[in-house]
Parts: sequence; C-alpha cells; structure tokens
Amino acid sequence: MKFWPYIFTVLLTLTFSCSQENQGDETPKIEIIGLSKHAMKQGDLNQDSVWLQFRFEDGDGDFGYGVNDSRSEIKVFDNRTNLLYDQFKIPELPPSNGAVQKGTIQILLFTSCCLFPNGIPPCSSPPQFPEDSLRLKIHILDRAGNMSNEVVTDKITLFCI
Repeated sequence: MKFWPYIFTVLLTLTFSCSQENQGDETPKIEIIGLSKHAMKQGDLNQDSVWLQFRFEDGDGDFGYGVNDSRSEIKVFDNRTNLLYDQFKIPELPPSNGAVQKGTIQILLFTSCCLFPNGIPPCSSPPQFPEDSLRLKIHILDRAGNMSNEVVTDKITLFCI
C-alpha cells in the first residue's frame, strides 16, 4: 500500500468526460502531454519531483476500480531496471454506462537514485558520474483487466552530486 500515504500529497487531477458516441475500443489508450521539467536531483526520499501529465481514453467506459478496491489503475516503471517505480489509484469516476471515457491525468513523481556501473552503490555521489538519466514507462488498466498501450517519457536527467 505504498501509494496510500501519498494519495493526498500526490495531486491526481482528473478531467473527465463521457461521450454518448458509439462504444470504442475496449483497450484503453494513453498519450503523454508532457513533463513539468526534465531534470531532478537524485534522492531516496522525496527530495525532488516532476509532474507528468497524460491523456486517456477508454472506449467501453470501465476505467477506474472504485474506492472499495485496493488495486491501482496507473503503473509507472523505471526503464533502467523495468521495476515498478510508482503506482496510483484514481478517484471514483461517475458511471459512464458503457460510453467512452476521456480525460487528462496529472501525477507527481518523486525522484530516484542514480545508478552506476562497477558496483558503485546507488544514491552515492561519485565525481566520475555527475549525472544519470531515466525514462519512465506508463500504462493504465481498466476494470476488465485491459492494459493500455505503454508510453515512455522523454529523458529525465538525474543530478548525482
């Protein structure tokens, strides 16, 4: 339940709309709008952060597990390691009755440690490696378990010193 302490500090802005147009693709789709910045100081706690904004569309309108379900709809992975970087639960959405759901989501992602070769410990500050970089891979899941396309952010520079 790593995300519950952040649910109030991680601002999740959801602009939501339903459309009575024909039901679309059952597989959700996402598209990155942008990042608030492209560099952060490394850290193993919340020393720095970046806002990520993306659009979503779910053709059959079943996005969002609801507040009584502990599963997270948004998954973020570190492309350097392919490990889960963070996950987020969205607020309750109004029923769409099968109509297309579209919206914009903004999430706050906290920094990570620099990773180094030759067994140098992460989050250290070796002078020979002043910077690292990462890209974050994002996808969403709907109630039927359909996974959206995966999108990857632009490069984010991590300052290691």
